[in-house]
Amino acid sequence: MALRADSNGIDASLYRKSGPWCTVLADVSLGTTAAQEAADQLPEKVARILTSQQADPRDIQAVTQALRPAPGLRAPVARFVAVRDGQVELDEVIPGLSVDSAEVDCGQFPNFVALARARGGAFSYLVAEVGRDGGEVHLYNTAAPHRLDSGGIVGDPEDTHRARKVPGAYDQPKAQAAADEMSRRNAEEVAELITQMATDNYVRLIVLSGDVKSRETVAGMLPVALRPLVEVIDAHTRTGGADPRQVDARIAELVESVNEASVKELQQKLAERDANGRAQLAVGIDEVVGALQLAQADTVLVGRYQDEHTLRALSSEPWLACEDSDDHAELVLGSWPAPEVLLRATALTDATIRYVPDEVLPDGAGIAALLRWPRVS
Repeated sequence: MALRADSNGIDASLYRKSGPWCTVLADVSLGTTAAQEAADQLPEKVARILTSQQADPRDIQAVTQALRPAPGLRAPVARFVAVRDGQVELDEVIPGLSVDSAEVDCGQFPNFVALARARGGAFSYLVAEVGRDGGEVHLYNTAAPHRLDSGGIVGDPEDTHRARKVPGAYDQPKAQAAADEMSRRNAEEVAELITQMATDNYVRLIVLSGDVKSRETVAGMLPVALRPLVEVIDAHTRTGGADPRQVDARIAELVESVNEASVKELQQKLAERDANGRAQLAVGIDEVVGALQLAQADTVLVGRYQDEHTLRALSSEPWLACEDSDDHAELVLGSWPAPEVLLRATALTDATIRYVPDEVLPDGAGIAALLRWPRVS
């Protein structure tokens, strides 16, 4: 499933499947003797916890079989597993996430809060390596350790290189023109591939590398709407002339700059809407719940809002309610920690959730939402 920019990436259809669900977030790092011992003990430890929570034996077995270590990745590394009806519905490795002790949960709907927090505004991006003979386009997401997809356009290098001067070869200009035309067609196909992958995956960044002429040509052929997303790296890894480590480091810098720009953009939107009477801003838990009930919330921003707060989860729209509300009593599934109920309602109303520093939010409210349309006074 494609992840939208700044999305928690949670597939809302998972929330529509009946429970019970078992979810586990645990450290699966390797590299030391202690880490190996912890990995060996993890399945049994989690099984005991799930048994105490009265989980289905089939779910316990599925979880413990899925809790594999993650060799080849630098510690810390976490694994998130969600199981339902004896089947693994979600199994993700999260590099860079440190988990002190396993978070184990069994309930009527899946608890994806730890996964959503770890993803933290994840977005997809493309890395394209282009040349006169075509190019390769790779899809990545900041929430995933490996590339998600790749595509390529491969021309014949003998057809696309610049014709050499050959004594007595009267057709050299024609050969040159044919080579240039082939190169142009290859660039056009690469641009079309980038456009398709960018559109399908809601990318926030397009990194172009390759020979100077080809990347300029490809960039110029992209739709106007995508050009602000393009960043060019002066490297040509396809010919082996660039240090891959330097290229990777530069890409990491570009990804981080997109993250920083996203947070600044959210801060600016909050400040503008806070200064304009808050007609398109909900502040505090009651207002945010009300906005989610109307599917009015576009982006929910969560700062300091801890598990001691609870909300009611509903079996259908409007999906959630405050504890002191008597509305929709016939739909109440039960009460759960507010972060779990909020994330579920956010996913089911096609909104985005972002976990931000407390100082980003107005009035120390701990939670706010940017609205899709103004509130009616």
